[in-house]
Order: sequence, then C-alpha cells, then structure tokens
Amino acid sequence: MSKTPNVLFILTDQQRKDTLDAYFDGALCKTPNIDALAQQATVLTCPICTPARASLQTGLYPMHHGMLTNSYNYGNMVQELPDTPELLSRRLNAAGYQTGYTGKWHLGSGIYNVQHDEYLQHYMGDIQFAEYAKGFDSVPTHIGYTGDDFPGHGFGGFGYPEYLDWLKAQGKELKIEHRINGFYEGHQAGQITSGKDTSIDQFLVDRTEHYLKQFESAGEPWYFQLNFWGPHEPYFVASEFLHEYDDVKLPPWPNFQDPAGSQKPRVHDLKRGNISSWDELEPIIKHYYAEITSIDYQIGRLVAWLKANDMYDNTLIIFSADHGESLGIHGGLFDKAIFMYDETTTVPLMLKLPQQQAQTRIAPFVTSVDLYSTILDYAGVGKAERERDGQSFRPLIEATPIDWPDTVVTECSGIGSVLFSQRMLRRGQFKYVFNSGDIDELYDLATDPHEMVNQVDNVGYQNTLHSLRLAMRDWMIAHHDNLIYEFNHMRLPLNERESGRQF
Repeated sequence: MSKTPNVLFILTDQQRKDTLDAYFDGALCKTPNIDALAQQATVLTCPICTPARASLQTGLYPMHHGMLTNSYNYGNMVQELPDTPELLSRRLNAAGYQTGYTGKWHLGSGIYNVQHDEYLQHYMGDIQFAEYAKGFDSVPTHIGYTGDDFPGHGFGGFGYPEYLDWLKAQGKELKIEHRINGFYEGHQAGQITSGKDTSIDQFLVDRTEHYLKQFESAGEPWYFQLNFWGPHEPYFVASEFLHEYDDVKLPPWPNFQDPAGSQKPRVHDLKRGNISSWDELEPIIKHYYAEITSIDYQIGRLVAWLKANDMYDNTLIIFSADHGESLGIHGGLFDKAIFMYDETTTVPLMLKLPQQQAQTRIAPFVTSVDLYSTILDYAGVGKAERERDGQSFRPLIEATPIDWPDTVVTECSGIGSVLFSQRMLRRGQFKYVFNSGDIDELYDLATDPHEMVNQVDNVGYQNTLHSLRLAMRDWMIAHHDNLIYEFNHMRLPLNERESGRQF
C-alpha cells in the first residue's frame, strides 16, 4: 500500500458466524451485502473471540485489562475503561489518524449515569467503585474518539436521547408491536411497524456518514468504528425484514438437544430458557435472522455511500462480532458465557483491503487481541507499540512467512452475579474446556462438529486430554494467567505442576 488506508470497523453484537454464507454454505439468514463484501475480502475461517470489547481497545486479554465480565457486574475488576496511551484510539491519534465512534459502547457508563441508574442504585448502591475516586468516566469522546457517547449497555439503543431526537427531527416515531416475551429471562422479540427508516440501525449509519463527511474534509486518514446493538436481544426488527422469513421453514439446529448421557456441566443450566420444542423457538430465530438482515441492508447502504463519495477504494473495511449467540442449542441454552460452544466462541471476521477484488481465506486461529495489533499495523504503527497480548495477522493476509501459534485460549469469568472461571483451548480438531467448579469438557470436532458428546471420561481420549491440559498449562505460563495455580492444583499431577509456578 502506498499510504496508510482509512479503516472502517463494523462490529455487530452477539452474531453467530453460521448466519453468513462465507462460513456456512446455504445459510438461511439473508445477508446479500455482507456476502458481496466477503467476495472481495480476506475471510478468516475460524476466528476465536475472547470477551471482546475491551480487548479490541487495549490489545490485552481480559485477565490483563480487568474487564472480566459486563461492567458493573460482580466479578468485574474494572468498570470504566481507563484512558491510557496504549488504547487503540490513542495509538491511532499518535499515528496521525482521525478516530470516530458510534453505537454500542459498554465499556463504561460514566459516573453520572451510574449514580442515576435505578437498577445499579438498587442493587449496588452501597458499593464505592474505585472509578469514582479516580475520576474515571469512560465514554468514547473522553478517550480520543470523535463521535457519539452512548454509555452503558444500551439494551438495543432505543432509549438514548440522540436517537429519539433523530426520530423527532424527521417527524417520525418508533412503534414496536407483536412482542414475544418469556422465552428466556428478560429477553424479548418484537416487530417495528413504523418502518425500517425508524430503526436504530438506520440511525447509526446516518451518524457514521455524518462523521465521515467531516473526516474526509479534513484530509487526514481516519479510523471509524460502527457498532450495531443488534442482533443482540431485544430482537426488535422492522416489519420489512421480518416478513422476508414468513415463508421460510427453518430446520432444527443439529444440536438442538443433547443425547442422553452426554455428560454436560450442570452450570450450563444457568442459561437454559423456557423453550421445549422447535416450533416455539423458530419465531425467535426468525426475529434474530431478520435483525441481521436489517444490519446487512444498512451495511449495503453505507458501502454504496462510500463508493459514491470516493472513499471505498482507499478504505480497509473490517467486519466482525464481539461474540456469538446460542439461541436454543443443547437443550434450550440462551445468551452466552458459562458455556464454550462454537456458536458463542467463534465469530465472523473478514477484512476487505483497499483495491481488493477477490476473496481469499486463511485458516489459522486469531483472537480479538490480534485485531488490535493488525489495525495498528495497517496504520503504520511499529511492532513494539502495537503488539501487547496479541500480534498482527497482516502477514497471514499477505502470505508473508510468520511463526503463528497453533493454540488459542478463550477465557470466561462468569456473567451477572455468577463468578465462574473457565478457559477453553483450541488446537487442531480438539476443544478442551477447563471448568473450575464443574466437570471439564473435551470435544473431537472432526467426528463431533456440533459438540454433542463430552469425551472427557472416554478412555480412548485420555492421552489427548492429558496433552491438551499440558498445552493449557504452557499457555497459562506464557501469557501470565494467574488461574494456573488453581488449574495446576485441580487438573495436573504433582510432578507436572512445578513449571506452572515460574512467574
């Protein structure tokens, strides 16, 4: 590349990779614009995602940046993402980039918002968070971004005053009807009957175009992060997109039910919903798919706008998700965390380079911390400043020789008020999950791609299990994972623990 490119990072929330043709040939979810983008992009065939948003901004694993679960949940050490020179935005600013952000944040709520949030005050009112004393108040415009501050989780984004003002300025009003409740605690689906042009997805693309106009007029390269709240629930989607699935019959997930005696951890029951049949689940999935189709429509609208304004050819476009979604797998599991099935731990990831015309695919595993390094690599930032817990996978994209690890690990520390330490290791065809307070899991994805049968007690897999546990030990040592002490004590013979105490 003759000069550093613009970078547009499009991030969805809780999207399964099997919703896209690039990963699942014949996917029933309708995404023509993302499919078209994939035809001109590098598609990573099996990316692995750690609890992601803070990792994308810091290049660190959660165990090192401290945002271990959702902010203001028990078990989370850091509630507001601290402003440091190593943040993605600050590194890009130092490299001469304009940086912008709109959409879901969920890396801080801001002190004022926490103090006035009824839920947090009711359940956590007596907790004196360290962020208050330090004055940390993390929203995008406080850490180097130009753009919109939507503090907290947002629950779909429908309540923010900026969105409501946008509707009002157009003489429009959001209308949601035909709601479906009760399939999992607090989750909802519904139909936006006021039109797709009243959706939060339309609003976010309008905001993106607004800021990119400003950036282009300034003449310096830009990085912009567009963060959709969807397809994360609530599954509120415009009628136009929902009706596209009226006559579509969705087949049951191959792993809708686990076979008897498959030996799964009891902690998974925490995320089991109120669905007993596929007929009950299918309408929920259709809302989920329709929201992805809505996002796809908006991505198409944005790509057309980039082309019309001569920005497309010099822009590196990244499309990914923070994590996946379960949607009734393995006996009615919903949401994410507590379990490490591929539907939640693997995510779509594609990069369209400037001027790229054809699709390429690369197979090695990458993680969210590698994305941080890769973005900074394309922005011209040196290796010493861009590589923290991860490394740039630009050499993989450009077919440059590189020594790339054959093992990756995903971590989880629980969710809500449940503290539960997990590590999931992938190497080759095998997945091993260390569940600190429950039975471990071992899956042979070559013979069991849908993770139906836990082989952890199968005599024929004991050598593989032991090898993977040693690989987990070695990974923990190399990455300064403090959980190694408990892992050593619980899972390894005494004579194999000593090397785990070197850091």
